Amino acid sequence: MKKSKLFIVTVILFAMVTILIARDWRVGQIPNGEKFSCANCHVDPQGGGLRNDFGKLVETKVSVGGHEEFWNSTLAFQDSDGDGFTNGQELGDPNGTWRPGQPNPGNNGSVSNPGDPNSIPITAGVAEEQIPTAYKLLNNYPNPFNPSTIITFEIPQSENVTLKVYNINGQLIRTLTDENLPAGKYEKTWNGKNEIGKEVSSGIYIYRLTAGQFDRSARMLLMK
Repeated sequence: MKKSKLFIVTVILFAMVTILIARDWRVGQIPNGEKFSCANCHVDPQGGGLRNDFGKLVETKVSVGGHEEFWNSTLAFQDSDGDGFTNGQELGDPNGTWRPGQPNPGNNGSVSNPGDPNSIPITAGVAEEQIPTAYKLLNNYPNPFNPSTIITFEIPQSENVTLKVYNINGQLIRTLTDENLPAGKYEKTWNGKNEIGKEVSSGIYIYRLTAGQFDRSARMLLMK
């Protein structure tokens, strides 16, 4: 009986510790995350324990102990701590285009904590990100490609934007973007897979961008 009680207590304590421990590797999943380290998401700068408002939002996007990539434009456009600056503005990636493994964006000196309302970006002397003056759908790169390619586009104002990939017969293969985006320059990656995650065959594919009255298409070649 004593062994059973000891086992139960051990399991409970382990679960509590697991919940409280900060996930150090998540720092690398946030642009410029190393500046504030665990304090990006936790009230305690050492990590673990209660999460701040940004940390609570991140928690809804990942599984317990999961290594999913969670940083994206949706998270970047939100203002978790209510200080008047979006999470992306505070972390130096206003549009949420940065991905783990890439060089940190922006100026590290102006980066602030997205979970602390008393921490705001240092904007003095920092150049504003240039806003596009026209709609553009640029050539994907690389092209031909295998297995993935990057599609870049620009919009001069806030619009509902869709970016879709079709096969040569006009059948929809993948929706890369279908959301409202502020003015800016964006990069979207297509990994050569369809909506259910299955790799598609080699061939010519069409990518189409629509934003308000703007509607453009271009061809790309998947070559395996």
